[in-house]
Amino acid sequence: MVCALLEDENGYFCENELRMFRMVEKQSGRLRDEAARTLREYVLQVRELFQAEIDIRQNRIMKTLAIVTTIFLPLSLVAGWNGMNFVDMLKLRWRYGYPAVTRHTKRN
Repeated sequence: MVCALLEDENGYFCENELRMFRMVEKQSGRLRDEAARTLREYVLQVRELFQAEIDIRQNRIMKTLAIVTTIFLPLSLVAGWNGMNFVDMLKLRWRYGYPAVTRHTKRN
């Protein structure tokens, strides 16, 4: 609106009034730029907070998965060893077969 008044097509305003309109135009431009900068900073802060919240949730999920894996991995290993019912397995016929198999498995 101030820009339209500054054009002064019909010559309604004196030079002093036009100078005041220019001053209002400059100040409103500065205020607009400051508001845009402040809003941009605010949006960046909100985005960073949101990302931090997502990271915290993901860390909780990963912690739960690590605990579940820690519990079930040894059980899966034992089930895998006991599920191998081959006739030629050393542990089936020898007294120390199972400790020997586990020791051999640990080295590899």
